[in-house]
Amino acid sequence: MIKKWYPIKEFANLSGVTVRALQYYDRIKLLRPSRTTGKGFRLYAEEDLLRLQQVLTLKFMGFSLKEIRKLLASRSYSVKKSLAIQVEAVEDQADRLRKAVKAMRETLALLEKSGRMDWKKIIHIIKEVQMGEETKTKWHERFYTKDELKEFEEIGKTYTPEMMQAYQRRWTKLIAEVKKNLDQDPAGEIAQSLARRWSDLLNEAYGGHPRLKQRIAEAYQSGRIPQDKVLFDSRVWEFIQKACEAGKVGL
Repeated sequence: MIKKWYPIKEFANLSGVTVRALQYYDRIKLLRPSRTTGKGFRLYAEEDLLRLQQVLTLKFMGFSLKEIRKLLASRSYSVKKSLAIQVEAVEDQADRLRKAVKAMRETLALLEKSGRMDWKKIIHIIKEVQMGEETKTKWHERFYTKDELKEFEEIGKTYTPEMMQAYQRRWTKLIAEVKKNLDQDPAGEIAQSLARRWSDLLNEAYGGHPRLKQRIAEAYQSGRIPQDKVLFDSRVWEFIQKACEAGKVGL
């Protein structure tokens, strides 16, 4: 079967995405064309449509373009699993939007008929829209399995509230120190000390759960951690990774 190739303008018309957007996605290495001619013309294949669909749906679900790029590049990323979760999340979003539209129409009809405002309806609309936003955040969390979430719960039971607060304070202090030393040589003494402390602190809670520890690392690498739960930015993670690799420290 002969593969069909689409020049960028034709691919843009086919997908409903602007040429400028496709050029930008290519520039940031989010969606690269399958081929580029010797003269630099971009050629897209039908397989690129799946990649574009993933980008646009993940963007709709609340991911930043940077997060999407990391997520799609992750070795643990599964298109099949992702699509299944997307179906459920988008259906939930669509259902909430339908309820919000219904409430808006009823509010508008009452306003046109009597000049009154149904404040209960307004509250209902606000709640539906907010719950839709919450759904986007929960979508991230769906990448952990039930067993992994159970492991998190079991680990939590080994800590008293005071112990957990102390553990979190140690992380906060360590992350702050890493941020101050991002310009250090990853193989240098300071970086190696930070890497060992990072590994020790991680193993303190997750040492007995190697698969869960790996999944946490994958989540940070792919950008799947919800923004309100991110403890440190990508620069910190990249520095620690380089330091651990340089000193052969296990993460």
